[in-house]
Amino acid sequence: MIGKVRAGFRDTPLGPAAVIWSFGYLLLDAIAFLIGRAAPGVTLLASLPMFALGVGQTIALNHLRTGPVLQSAWLRWPALVVAVVAATAVQTLFDVYWMRFLAENLFPAWQEWALDIDLQRLLTVGFGYAWTFCLALTLLAAMRAAQDNARRAANAETEAANAVSAALRLQLNPHFLFNTLNSISGLVTLDRKQEAESMIDRLAEFLRASLNADPIEDVMLAHEIDTIDAYLHIESARFGDRLEIQIDLAPGTEDAKVPNFILQPLVENAIKHGVSALQGTALLYISAAREGDMLMLTVVNSSPESNGESSRPPAGTGVGLANSRQRLANRYGGKASLETGPVGDRYRATIRMPFLT
Repeated sequence: MIGKVRAGFRDTPLGPAAVIWSFGYLLLDAIAFLIGRAAPGVTLLASLPMFALGVGQTIALNHLRTGPVLQSAWLRWPALVVAVVAATAVQTLFDVYWMRFLAENLFPAWQEWALDIDLQRLLTVGFGYAWTFCLALTLLAAMRAAQDNARRAANAETEAANAVSAALRLQLNPHFLFNTLNSISGLVTLDRKQEAESMIDRLAEFLRASLNADPIEDVMLAHEIDTIDAYLHIESARFGDRLEIQIDLAPGTEDAKVPNFILQPLVENAIKHGVSALQGTALLYISAAREGDMLMLTVVNSSPESNGESSRPPAGTGVGLANSRQRLANRYGGKASLETGPVGDRYRATIRMPFLT
């Protein structure tokens, strides 16, 4: 509650207007003390009604300047000048007659100067108030311009991050499509037409799920797993019994929101560097679990290094993993991470991200 009040005071015209008028009356109190007119704080207390009136009129003037009533600049500025003159006159008359009232009833020592209301005093007091109103309106205009610029910059940054995420997400499909078409071509060359037709059907199913999804929108984990399952159906046609797939989703994780296609590069890397590099059966294990307010997505595959059959490239050198890390950074900042590395005779990639539903 206190934070909301503080933010409202800071981010609305009330805060700057109150600061400007407070500074003006503090300065007036200091001058009154230095010339021996009143003890410290007395003039400041006496000025509280004028302070409230000044802040109120400043907010009203600012509303006139920014409101929809005066749309045309040719009309706005003359009307604003007239309004400032009127506000200055009201503030000046209230000041001199309020001080006269205090001199007559509470502070007899002030009668020497407060009872004398002439043109010179009115002009002097009026000039000070006109200056204060103009200064306040200028600072409020500058503050609003700064807020508008900050808002536009934030929107531009968000749009740029979304564009980058979309571009990174869409980079995945051509790589996968190239590999799949090569596989289909190989099946046709080997006269395995039925298998080639089956792979084409599964490819169409996968591309339909992929292209219908917004690349920058989050999806439910269940939907992500369905898309991965369609992808794995294609790979199963390539590897047959050599590919053993296990998917384990902890209860309650299916409804978690995840970036669209965030698992695709991890699964694709597992196929490329694990299953493809092994001569025998390879395991691909996909799991999801919740740890507090974090979601853990894990992809584990058999590693060819354990059998001395092949060597795996260093973690993070591929486009897929680099893109995944960048997408996580764009979406969650430092709250998400992607860690890869060997675990025993297997290789594991783990994504940590906030658990959101």
